Amino acid sequence: MLQLYTWDPNSNSGKPIFMLKEKGVDFDFHYIDLLKFEQHAPEYLKVNPSGTVPTLVHAGRSLTESSILCEYIDRAFPGPSFTPADPAQRYRMRLWCRDVDTKYAPALSVLGWHMFMGPMVRKMDPDELKRRIDRIPLKERRIAWSTAIKSTFTEEQLQGARDRVAQWVRNMDACLERTAWLAGPTYSIADIVTFANAYALPVSQPQAANRDIAPHYWEWLRRIYARPAIRAAFEMGRTPLAARALEMIREFAA
Repeated sequence: MLQLYTWDPNSNSGKPIFMLKEKGVDFDFHYIDLLKFEQHAPEYLKVNPSGTVPTLVHAGRSLTESSILCEYIDRAFPGPSFTPADPAQRYRMRLWCRDVDTKYAPALSVLGWHMFMGPMVRKMDPDELKRRIDRIPLKERRIAWSTAIKSTFTEEQLQGARDRVAQWVRNMDACLERTAWLAGPTYSIADIVTFANAYALPVSQPQAANRDIAPHYWEWLRRIYARPAIRAAFEMGRTPLAARALEMIREFAA
C-alpha cells in the first residue's frame, strides 16, 4: 500500500492528498502534526531525514517536494490525467506551479505564521518547545524555527505580504476571465497546487479575495470546492483550517 506522511490538507501538505483523491488512488495516511513538531520525531526521520512534509513512499522510495510529487502521482498511477497534453498548456501549468511556490507561498507563510502557527506554537510549554526544537536534525532549520518562534513581523512586512497576495488574486482572476482553468480549458495540476494555497483566502484575506473584486477567482473556488475529491481530502484534516474549509464547501453549495 502507498504510504503518505503529511499534515492537514493545507499548502504543501495538502497537494499530494488532493492529487491522490482526484486520481482515486488508495493510500495509508500517516498524520504528521506540525504543531507538535512530529516531523522531527525519530520515527519520522527514518522516513525523511530532512524532517519535512509531505513524504510519499512508493516502490521502496521516499519522495518529497510537493509540487513535483503531484506530477509524479499523475504519471505513476492510473486514473484521469491532470497534465495537459498540449505543450503550451503544460508550460502554463508548470509556470503557475513555480510562481505559487516561489512568489506567493512565502507571502502566505508570513501571514499564516502571524495569524495561526505562531500563536499556536507559542502556547506550548517553553521547556517542551526547546526540547522539540533541539531534536530538529538540520542546524539551519533549528535556527529558523527558533527565530520564527521568538519573532513577530513588522507591519511593513505584513503589509508587503498582503500586497503580494492581493496581486496574486488579481493575476488569478485575470487568467480565469480568459480560460476556465489556470492552464487552459481543463482542470490540471496548476489548479490543484494553486488551490492548496489559495482555498482559504476569502477568510484570511477578505479585502483582496472576495466575490466583488475577483468574481472569476470566486467561481473557480466554487467549482473546485464542489469536487468530491476535495471534500474527501478536507475530511482527513484535524485542525480548524480543515473544519473551515468544510464550512466553505457548504456555503458555496448553498
